This record gives sequence, C-alpha cells and structure tokens, in this order.
Amino acid sequence: MSSPARPAPRRPNGRLQACDPCRRRKVACDHTQPVCNRCRARNQAKNCVYLVGSSNLKAALLNEGPRNSDTAFDFNSTTGEDLSPSMTVSDETQHDPPGLVERSPVASRRLHHTTSPSIDVPSSGTGTGSGSGFLGATSHSAVYDETTQTLSLLQGFQACLPVPGESKQRQRFRDAASEVLLSPTREMCLVVLRSIPSPPDGHISLLMSPHPYDGWARVAAQRILKSLYGRFGKYLGSNRVDSQLEEIAVMLSNNTARPFSDSVADPDQWIAQFSGPNLRWESLGLIFSFKELGLDRRWVSQQGTSAQSLRKHWPEVARVCLGLTIDLARRFSDGNSILLQLCIRRTVAESIITGDASLSCWRALSESTSLLTFLGYHAESSSPTYQPCLSSETRRRVAAHVFIMDKVVVLFTGRPPQISHRYVSTPLPLDLDDEELFAGEAAIAESVRSLDDNGWNTKGGLYAATTLRCRLLIAFIRDELIEIAVGNWKETPIDTLLHLKKRESDTMTSFPDSAVYRDGEFDDPLADMGLLYARLLIKLEHLQNLFVIERLLWRRGHRDQCELLTTSFELVSRTLLFWTNKDRFTLVRADFAWLVMAYATPSGGILCMELLKPTFSGRHPQNVKITRSSIIQQLSLLIGFLDWIGPNGPNGELCAGCSSVIQLVLDHTLNARDDESWPPVSLDTMQLDFNFELFDTFDWMRPDISL
Repeated sequence: MSSPARPAPRRPNGRLQACDPCRRRKVACDHTQPVCNRCRARNQAKNCVYLVGSSNLKAALLNEGPRNSDTAFDFNSTTGEDLSPSMTVSDETQHDPPGLVERSPVASRRLHHTTSPSIDVPSSGTGTGSGSGFLGATSHSAVYDETTQTLSLLQGFQACLPVPGESKQRQRFRDAASEVLLSPTREMCLVVLRSIPSPPDGHISLLMSPHPYDGWARVAAQRILKSLYGRFGKYLGSNRVDSQLEEIAVMLSNNTARPFSDSVADPDQWIAQFSGPNLRWESLGLIFSFKELGLDRRWVSQQGTSAQSLRKHWPEVARVCLGLTIDLARRFSDGNSILLQLCIRRTVAESIITGDASLSCWRALSESTSLLTFLGYHAESSSPTYQPCLSSETRRRVAAHVFIMDKVVVLFTGRPPQISHRYVSTPLPLDLDDEELFAGEAAIAESVRSLDDNGWNTKGGLYAATTLRCRLLIAFIRDELIEIAVGNWKETPIDTLLHLKKRESDTMTSFPDSAVYRDGEFDDPLADMGLLYARLLIKLEHLQNLFVIERLLWRRGHRDQCELLTTSFELVSRTLLFWTNKDRFTLVRADFAWLVMAYATPSGGILCMELLKPTFSGRHPQNVKITRSSIIQQLSLLIGFLDWIGPNGPNGELCAGCSSVIQLVLDHTLNARDDESWPPVSLDTMQLDFNFELFDTFDWMRPDISL
C-alpha cells in the first residue's frame, strides 16, 4: 500500500521547505511528499527528509516512525511564532505542470560560461529569509554543506541543524515597535508619513508610461494607495497628529519585519503581501516612486499657493521619501524583490534630479547591484519545469534592469562596471505581456506555448519584456566591449573586435519586427509614442555599441573612419528626434538630459572633428545624407538641445561644456578665413575634451597622445 501524501512543511518565512538532499545540492525541490520526485529519480528515497529548524520538529524527525506516517507539520505550531491573519501566504503546494517548458535557447546559449549554482526559485538555502542572503559555490557554507552531507551518510541519518536567521527574524519582529519610537527612526517615519498627500489628492494613473518597467508596479501602487487611504485616511488629513502617525509606523514596521515570499505563484496573493492589511515600508516606497502621486494638477489648481509650491518641489520630496522608505525597510528586513525594485527606481530618480555622473546616482546604482547579488537574483538558472508567474518574472526583470543600467552608466562615466556578464546566469525574462502575468496559471501556460523557439512572442506585440530582452542582449555585448575599453586589455586583436561587431549586427537582426525602428514613423501623427520611444531607444543602444567598437578599432590602427563617421551621424540625428518632437515626448522629458549626453554628445564630437579635418568632399560615399552642410545643421540642433537642458538641470554642467566646444567649432568653421590656422586664439587655453574619459572623442587632438 502506498504511503499517503502529507503537506510539505513550511519554513519560518512561509515558503515550502525543500527536502534536505535538494537543499544541500542547491537545486529546486518539487516538495512532493513523502519523497520528492528528484530524490526518487536519483534512488535516494530513504534520504529524502524535510527538515525545519525548530526544536520541536527536530525532535519529531529524530524520533520519526515509518515513512508512511501522515503527521503534518505546521509552521505556527512548531515555531511558536505568532503570525497574525494579516500575513497571507498561499498554503497550496505549487507543482510544475507537465509539458510547460521554458523555451529560451537564446538565454541558454549565452549562459554556457557560467558555473553558478542552480536556483529555480529561492526555496532552498539561498532564499531571502536568512540574514546571510545568497551564498554561492565558493562560500564557506558550501564546504560545510558537503561536510554535513558526509557526516549524515557516515552516521546513517540526516543531521538536524538550525536554520540560520530564525532567531534573528523573531527578535527583529519583537523589536520593531520599540525601535519605531526611538530617534532617529521615529523622525524618519514621521517625515515619510507627513509627506503622503491627503486623500483623495494622491493619485497614481493606470495609463502606462513609455518606460517598460511600470506594468505590475502601477497596478500594485494603486492597490497600496487605496489600502492606505481606506485604513488610515482619517489620520492623513491636513492636520496630522504625531501619535497617530506613530501608530501607522508601528504597523508598517511590524509588517516589514514579517517574512516576504518571492516565490508566491498567484499574482494577487503576491501583491497582497505588501498591500491591504499587509502594508510595508516597501509599499510606501513604491507609491513615492511615481511622480504623479503629488502632482494632480486639478487638485493643485484648487489649493492655491502652498500646493503650487509643493508641486514645484514634489520630485525632491518624493526622492527623499523614497530613500527613507528604503532605509526603513532595511532596518526591519533582509531584502526582497520589491526593495530591489525601489533601489532601481531610486537610481533613476537620482539621475533625473542630480545627474547621471553624480555621486548620489552612482551610490544608488551600487546599492541596486549589491542587493541583486545579495538576494541571488543574478544566479537563477533555467529549469525544464520552470513555471512563469508574476513574482518569478519580476525577479528576472529586475535582474535584467540592474544589469542594463550598470552598462549605461559605465559608458556615460567611463567607470568600471559593478557587475559582469561572467557572473550572471539568470535567464532572460520571457516575452510575455504584463496582462498575461495577471491572467492566471492556465493563461500563462498558453502564452508560454505560443512563444517561438527563441523565446519571443508571436503576437507581434512590443511589451515591456520585449524591450527589456532586446536591451539586455545588447548589454551583454556591451559588457564585453567595456572589458576591453575600461580594463587592461590593451592588446585585444582587431579580429576580436570585428567578431563583436558582427555579433552586434546579428543580434539586432534577431529582434522581432515589433522592436525595430524604421524611418518615417514620426510622420504618423497618431503614432503610439510609448512604442516609438522603446524602438528608438533600442536603436540608439545598438548604434552606441557600434560607435564604441569603431572607436576601439581606430585606437588599434584600423583606420576606417567612414564607419565611425556614418555611425556618429546616425547617432546624433536619431537622438535629435527627441528634441525636434519634444512636444510629443512629454512623458519622457525627464530622460532628455541623459539621452542627449549618452548618445548624441560623444558622437557629436566625431562630427566636430570632421568639420575641422575633412575626410571627404561633396556627399559621403556610404551615406548620401551626410554632407558638410548636414553636419553643421545637426550640430546646430545639438547645441539647441544642450542649451535647453540648461546649466542648472541634471548633467547641466556637462551639457554646457559640450555646447561651448561645439559652438567654438561651428564659429571656426563658418567664420574662419582660408588662411587662418587652427586652433584660434580663443581655444589656446581650452582643452577640447568632452570629459568622457576613455570614450573621449577628442583625445587624438592632444599633443601627448600618439596615433
């Protein structure tokens, strides 16, 4: 007679406990009782034991009778920890349905060089419930896991060891309320709670922005705001009492100290962990990351001068509150995907307000990459039984976003990267629409089956995941270029760079038609500017990779300046489309300072050099649109774009410096006499440099640089 199935025990953080052999090998366990399928396939049924670090459970396991016992282990009864009904975690065991196989050969091909441990979902020893976070194959724990496994085999039973972080988690929960009442934590809490707009003035639109990362977050933010106003609206009026705000702070801190599961399959249950009665500090951080929260123009127009002042300073208020909620969440938890999402959004906010080259932006990006690797989201591996859901795809998307941002900032500043493709094994996010991730298990399975062999959707849609996949594939090649440009790879063969150039072109060719920008799209007055923004951004990042390749080839003696000039001209002209269509790109104007400096300015330096040292006459042989006149026109528009940012805007000083250099070059080109020598007197003491370190387009003009 077969052994009756029993519920799999749960860890103190609410997740299903992996069996001990799977946990030690750091592989995904399917939690089947009494023996998981992986152990059954390995003929290790007798060793398949589920251990939870509770003294009661340890005793039960040590004295456990036959394997057919139907004893059920309950987390609340074994640990003695009081979990209030507000902490809702699914009690259903999630099984991988047969036949649902992730099809992403592209991701598999790019991961051949990694040796990271396999992590399907963080349900084993690498989860976030432990204060130690992700521990990889070279960590001290790997050696001790092997030692414990050997000891277990020698002694003939499974050693019962405490689960790290349990006592810390319980102590953190007990101390949350008392810590809130202590300064400076109390002041941090009050600053955030005083800054929440009074109901119903706070507003978050469901209209999707052109940015491809807001889908589920907007849905969740609306639910959070509704929950906050529904429960504490009477405390959030114009006259707020500190004692009432402290009551809110205690509730938020207690909830933040509770375990958060990043492997809940049901989208509503996953969002319910940080909305409704489970509001956390991460929840408030999420709503502060949406700039329209305090910028409802109808409300501002009705409230007078004070509201107008608030609207003027709201981006700074929201940025400070976002930072405070991140700090508060860190005080009471060890991190999760929502906190990582907030760190990413904080990086974007810092770049918009203080500029991409600022220390605060660099620090925010560093926090994002640090939390990414701490949680282990960089080291998730593909599984043949992978079942996508909102939480699992969110982990993949935030990992992709952090990697992309790191490469963007490296090209902007010339600083070393903070994470390398050599240490990333997480597959690409699946090309699924956000709405499909909210539709349920059956609908997701059907959508996955409709993907093509390379993991792209076959519906012709340009989704958030589509844009993210394209940019991530470009970023992987960019990371290899960065190793050459920023690292000490001075003797890189030209053939290696030519091979990277071919790979870049092949990668761009592999993208679906929906992601390809085509000339003439701006001619349609009804064009979807969100989709157009995404296509144009993918095009610019592709051209930027080609630009870096051509620069590296030039430095190594491959002097085909035709390719460098044509790529530079296209980069400048494509970027200027944002400026010439700025009235249609109102939703992304905050990105203009980054777009012009990242894509147009370095390549604009090459156009300046062409004016100073012409390499062709008439029309360019490879691009008939390139003439001396068209170069002057593009540079004139570029000056207008840079001046529009202004010296007080983000990246303002960089923009002003570049604008001055371009202006001097145009003055010399248009005003100089034929017999006048270069440089003019006005440039004798000025360094012709756009301050882009290794990507400086004017370095060959310096007398100390040899060609």
